[in-house]
Amino acid sequence: MSATEFGLIAPTLILLFMAAIDIPRAYTTGRRLAGAASAMADLISRSDFGTLADVYAAARTVAAPYDVSSAGIVLTAAGVYQTPKGYVARVCSSAAQNDQARIPGSALAPVPAGMETNGARYVMAEVKMRYRAVFTIFPGLNGWRFAYTKIWPVREGVRINGQEEVVLPGGQPCPATLDS
Repeated sequence: MSATEFGLIAPTLILLFMAAIDIPRAYTTGRRLAGAASAMADLISRSDFGTLADVYAAARTVAAPYDVSSAGIVLTAAGVYQTPKGYVARVCSSAAQNDQARIPGSALAPVPAGMETNGARYVMAEVKMRYRAVFTIFPGLNGWRFAYTKIWPVREGVRINGQEEVVLPGGQPCPATLDS
């Protein structure tokens, strides 16, 4: 009788134990990635960088102890322009690690709240990563994909075309007008 009870209860307890490890770990990994995206956006909003190695290292530090070396990171500097139909945001410069950088001049939609001003400049940090569960018995956890986007106004940059802006490595400053 007790062997039957043990045979029914033990697997349930083991599954609960595994879930008690993997679900909080997945949640915390997501929160750390969101924090890493915020940290990178804040860092690149403050200055131009010759290299982004320190920014990527900051993301790894914020996300520690979780390994985010496989995360796709896209950093973008953008400009806002007024058109007859309203405001549009365009990529000025972009850099990426384990992902594809945005194409300069491509549209970003929608214009972030509070940035609907001709000539406004902002930066955006995007982080994407597939979660790998500790216990592969939960296939749903292995399929989770985290994706976070943080938008930050330019805080300190170089004054170009009358606007403070950030130019990411290998990129160009935002054009003064949309048709430049």
